[in-house]
Amino acid sequence: LFQLVSLLTGWKNSLKGVGYFLGSALLEVSYEAALGFMIGLIVIAMPFAIFGLDKNLGTAKKKNSSLKEIFVLDNFNLNVLSLARLFLFASRDFWFEVPLPFYLRSPNCLALGPFFPCSPQDVDTCTSGAVCDPTLDYCTNGNEGG
Repeated sequence: LFQLVSLLTGWKNSLKGVGYFLGSALLEVSYEAALGFMIGLIVIAMPFAIFGLDKNLGTAKKKNSSLKEIFVLDNFNLNVLSLARLFLFASRDFWFEVPLPFYLRSPNCLALGPFFPCSPQDVDTCTSGAVCDPTLDYCTNGNEGG
């Protein structure tokens, strides 16, 4: 069972990785192309999910479990492992959802400051994420706190 679970988890994570890299590569072409291609892949997979899976998948075969049955208090190692997995996956999901997008859209710090003068009339003088400050006449970070 553990080998099967690790195999399925590995396949799932590999497929997610391919999706991340494919999506980021397509973003270099255009956002609309990346979005359209990813939606196309989902549309291709939907018939297999709708018609290929058992209709009873996800339904309980017996009565619902109570909280006392779910939380096993007599196996300390299992509880420590479960808590570690909770923090590991929660921190990973938090990182991908909150700080990483801010980091990726912040400007290159080497292109900010008085050594990079700009003109407020020419919007392309600053790098992506940076804005031309009309009072200082040089590129500054447009994102608050970043």
